[in-house]
Order: sequence, then structure tokens, then C-alpha cells
Amino acid sequence: MKSKRSKIISKLRNKHRFVLINDESFAEVASVRLTLLNVLSIFSGLLILFSLVFYWIFAYTPVQNLLPKELPSSARSEILELHEQLDVLKNQVEIRNSKAEVLNNLLSGKESLYDSTSQRQNPANN
Repeated sequence: MKSKRSKIISKLRNKHRFVLINDESFAEVASVRLTLLNVLSIFSGLLILFSLVFYWIFAYTPVQNLLPKELPSSARSEILELHEQLDVLKNQVEIRNSKAEVLNNLLSGKESLYDSTSQRQNPANN
């Protein structure tokens, strides 16, 4: 167990050199010695910093109006009532549309669609 832990720690502390070189002159522009532990700590620090900046932006600026807020219970109950009324109205519209379709078919001369005796007279059904 100790050997695995020491291997991980030694890998985190291995030093690497990050070098920026100019393509045209092959001159070294910058050089930094990094370890994996340093890179991880830099990225985690940047993540925390960005999180704090975004929190500040959304908490203390007008951008907070873009986020949804929790509704009071009275508004919730009103929304539920309106949703139920909408369902009732949808059903009524469907019923009216089906009645209108039946009437239009009857007026256009397609009575055989709704005539039960025409089914009895059809020789294909016997």
C-alpha cells in the first residue's frame, strides 16, 4: 500500500519543462518548469475563481432576471387551475370538430358513412 502511494506522489512531483519556441528563429520565448501537482492546483484554482465570478454576476447584476425563480404557492395553484381549464377547452373543441365533420359529411351526401342499414345491404359483408 505504501509503495502505491509513494509512486503516485512521485508521479505528481515529477518535473517537466514547458517551452515556447519561435517557429521562425527557433529561439526560446518562454520556459516553465511544471509538475502535475502544480498544473492540477492551477486548474482547480481557476475553476474556483470562475465559479465565484459567475456567482457574483448572477447574484448581484441584472443578469439574475434571466434565471427562473421559485413560484409562490398561490401562483402554482392558479397555473394548475388554468391547465385543467385548458384540458376541458381542448376536449370541447375536439367534440365540436367531430360534430362539424359529421355534419359536413351528411350535407355533402356521404350519408352511407353513418347509415347502419347500408352495412346490412352490402353483399361483401354476408
